[in-house]
Amino acid sequence: MSNERKDFEFYVGGIEDGLMQVLQAAHGGADGYLKEIGTYSGELDEKTLKQFIDQLAPRFPLMLIAYGEGADELMPATSSAFGEPRIFRHDCTFGVICCDDNARGETERRRGDGSATAPGVIRMLSDTREDLGGLQLRKEGELLTLNPLTVAGVRYLARLPGLTAYIQDFDTYFKWTERDRRGATHAVEDLSFEVRSTSGTSEPGRLPGVIAK
Repeated sequence: MSNERKDFEFYVGGIEDGLMQVLQAAHGGADGYLKEIGTYSGELDEKTLKQFIDQLAPRFPLMLIAYGEGADELMPATSSAFGEPRIFRHDCTFGVICCDDNARGETERRRGDGSATAPGVIRMLSDTREDLGGLQLRKEGELLTLNPLTVAGVRYLARLPGLTAYIQDFDTYFKWTERDRRGATHAVEDLSFEVRSTSGTSEPGRLPGVIAK
């Protein structure tokens, strides 16, 4: 493993790429049912998702990888020496959005219609759990997922005309290190202030005093 410091994008981007590669290898290509797999960085609400997915039609069934959210915890909890790089544990969630369309109806969109090219979202969710649950990813010799990908539930996203979408979540974590700040300072040369009195102001709701900007 390289001792070179990796930035936040290295881990998040690497995990996204790894998830796409695994699912593409399992369900893409001429023998698979996936017509499209990519990343999604928008809001996971019905309106925004519909606008995004409309642009992808008719490339269904499709899966989209989304970095959902994360939380940082200092490790160790006590601060290091002044300026020394600190290490953070970043607990995070990645989701696989599974989307399928089928003109025959909602049941076929959820359960498939028996054909190899129309699996239905339940089959797609099942496949992501089988393919990714317990998996660890590595990039350039660096372990990206220090905890194996852990199945973390399914969320219903949207039931739109001719389309059904769910998201399968996976939890994991990685460690991220700050830049080395020892010996580095940033000089603040100028501070600009504007001070004015509000006494006698006629602005409604404005109390007398001083405003500093």
